[in-house]
Amino acid sequence: MTKYLKGWLMPALAVLMMYMIAHGGWYMWAPWAFVLTVFLSADLFLPHDLSEPPKYQNAFLLNLPLYTILPMLALLNFTVLWLVGSGDLLGFGAWVQQHIGLDLFAARARTNHWGMWAGCILGVGLMNAVGGTVAGHELTHRTGRPFDLFMGRWMLAFTCDTSFAIEHVYGHHVRVATPADPATARRGESFYTFTVRSTIQSYVHAYQLEKARLAKLGKSVWNPFASPFLRGNLENIAMFVAAYLIAGLPGLGFWALLAFVGKQYLEITNYFEHYGLIRVPGEPVQPRHSWNSNHWGSTNVLWSLARHSHHHAEGEAPYWTLHAYPNAPMLPNGYLGMLLIALVPPLFKKFMTPALNEWDEKHASPAERKLAQQVSRESGMTGLKIVNAKLA
Repeated sequence: MTKYLKGWLMPALAVLMMYMIAHGGWYMWAPWAFVLTVFLSADLFLPHDLSEPPKYQNAFLLNLPLYTILPMLALLNFTVLWLVGSGDLLGFGAWVQQHIGLDLFAARARTNHWGMWAGCILGVGLMNAVGGTVAGHELTHRTGRPFDLFMGRWMLAFTCDTSFAIEHVYGHHVRVATPADPATARRGESFYTFTVRSTIQSYVHAYQLEKARLAKLGKSVWNPFASPFLRGNLENIAMFVAAYLIAGLPGLGFWALLAFVGKQYLEITNYFEHYGLIRVPGEPVQPRHSWNSNHWGSTNVLWSLARHSHHHAEGEAPYWTLHAYPNAPMLPNGYLGMLLIALVPPLFKKFMTPALNEWDEKHASPAERKLAQQVSRESGMTGLKIVNAKLA
């Protein structure tokens, strides 16, 4: 049964985060500090996870931790917004004090500095992303399972990004590593430029994809009964309405910040997962068109998201079946390390320049090398080698 425990690392992290947040004050920084310390340590000091996925007999036990994330996120974000507000909505504070022994009223009183709330936004925004978006990403790939799609899209609403379920599955996986893909960062492009471009273009592409699909069926993209795109936007709006009902205008503003920060965590991940990679449009997507990572924390806490090369080779494969692909292009650090590095463009380029040179030389096809020559010259990045496109 121990092989089923890996999927519960993220729910366990969510429970621990709720406990820390419920203490208020400067404890609001504890979730972020804990994740930063433990996650980075696991990636830096534990051996890379090159294990092959074992054979499982019970898929329900592997799906269950994914399904638990939605109620956990709802409880975590309700607690935070309760702390932002006043009074005791639904008698929540009194119930927690009586049955769990945590004094949320005292926690609210001691959280009296903007710096405390900043820690809360960073920590809870991270949980909404690594919990909600990663689990939502897994579930929305299961296009033939309505329950999984329902759960996954609501998880994505915690980062106000339900259109991701459309653009990622039907757009990104088709156009990855080409100029037509908003979620593939270009060589020389900083994260701060990328996140604006990716956010706007991905949303527009999701709309265009859904409009074209429904037009073939004689239906409108503005019909909520037919359009997942519109339903997703209504779900996003519902989250803002809920925040207002829980904590008034302060809650509305706070939720906007939470959703924004959570979305940025997603976009940073998008940024480094395919940074600078090249694919000839129309050619099959191969493992070489994604940066992979077998760092222990990134692999085991994030439901094997870091085994990204296999994911793009087989998009609907469940997380517990993904292989390590040790010969795929590798990120120089684990996911959390890359997230921090990406925030400093000169440092990110320093790490990724040798990685791109290796990709051009060892992984690219001759046609991709030819394209790489052009984009490398246009990138403005120093240190990129112009590899002979005729090399086999």
